[in-house]
Amino acid sequence: MEPILYISLLFLPVLLAGVTVFFIKLTESHLKLLLAFSAAYLLALSFLHLIPEIFASLPARQAGLWVLAGFFIQVLLEFFSSGIEHGHAHIHAEKNKIPLALLFGLFLHSFIEGLPLSGIFNSIQNTQQLSFLMGITLHNIPISIAFAGLLIHQHIAKNKIVTYLLLLALMAPLGALTGHFIEMAIGSIAHLSVIFTAIVVGIFLHIATTIIFESSEKNHRYHITKLLSILLGVALAYILT
Repeated sequence: MEPILYISLLFLPVLLAGVTVFFIKLTESHLKLLLAFSAAYLLALSFLHLIPEIFASLPARQAGLWVLAGFFIQVLLEFFSSGIEHGHAHIHAEKNKIPLALLFGLFLHSFIEGLPLSGIFNSIQNTQQLSFLMGITLHNIPISIAFAGLLIHQHIAKNKIVTYLLLLALMAPLGALTGHFIEMAIGSIAHLSVIFTAIVVGIFLHIATTIIFESSEKNHRYHITKLLSILLGVALAYILT
């Protein structure tokens, strides 16, 4: 029963967040605050828990290379996704159409992030896996909102938007299931779970630093609320890890 619960925690919030765009209009400032909160959580989770464990489990140079690989994988993915992982995307496509490259980049991004969560299919889950799961969900909620907003802007039909949101919400659980099957087939060779985690930490570092250091705000009040969102994200990661 527990795997179903964890899959639901990965799947449902992302789907529901995207669907709410049909009923509730969030401003760009609100979306940026949510992004800042989730980015701060990912950054704090990485430094407080994930990175120390990675370097404790792998030789330091190898650990660093995998984290660096994840960082540049995200750089590559953004050539396809147009940076929608940061809550915005600048695309030049005909109305009623969505670039396939954006879908590929975004879905692959979410799939890769799910790979380290293979442990949710085991009988024993630990605090790291649960905090990691929460981080991915928090990260994907604003992405889902931005993605749905982009599709609406492109005049995509509502039924198609819901289909795309369903696919996006399924990517992380599918990644977790794939990671589970890979580990079952290969075993503990090369510390696969730790390698997957290191790659995703590199992705987290790229996204979190990009979001946190974006400076398009025009007033000091926004800077203060963004700082508070960042501090709340760090505090939550500290409490849960």
